[in-house]
Amino acid sequence: MGFLNRFFLMLSMLVMMAAALAVLSVCLHILPEHYWLNEVHYAISRPETIAIAVVVLLVSLNLFFASFSRQVPKERSSGEFVIVSGASGDVRVSIAAVRDLLKKLVRDIRGVRDAHVHVMAARDAKAAHPLRVEMSLAIGQETNVSVVSEMATARVQEQLKELLGFQDVPVAVDIADISNVAPPDRKRRVV
Repeated sequence: MGFLNRFFLMLSMLVMMAAALAVLSVCLHILPEHYWLNEVHYAISRPETIAIAVVVLLVSLNLFFASFSRQVPKERSSGEFVIVSGASGDVRVSIAAVRDLLKKLVRDIRGVRDAHVHVMAARDAKAAHPLRVEMSLAIGQETNVSVVSEMATARVQEQLKELLGFQDVPVAVDIADISNVAPPDRKRRVV
């Protein structure tokens, strides 16, 4: 359900709560009959009441049909996906494992200060591109943006081809930050 439908749902729930309180106050004789009956007669005689009723009816119909619509996203960014399906079973790979591998791979590129990688797998196994990668990079001022983005794209596509066997995976690179701060020390700890 979209933002607009959620907003309409909130408004309709507020109207229903107000109507329920009004009915309760009438039933419990909190509001005198001559007061609310006079207000009802006045509201019925106004043309604005018809316009409001039509708008409420249209919003209610929209929410009614929205409750039956089911929008399944075409991609997912969590879970597993099948690489090979054979007689002995399926080979599944975790999307998080691929994301972590690509994040390490991209962070090792000279000039990259930080990297955030998002891997999306298509829900349909027969999709043209079963995977899609989006990277958000923070690079140093001394590096060339086009060189770093081309190198990151090439390395990611090469690694996905070698590791998973996927050809020409779409890779989108977003340079989120250009910084002059020195990269963090990435010494590997030997245990």
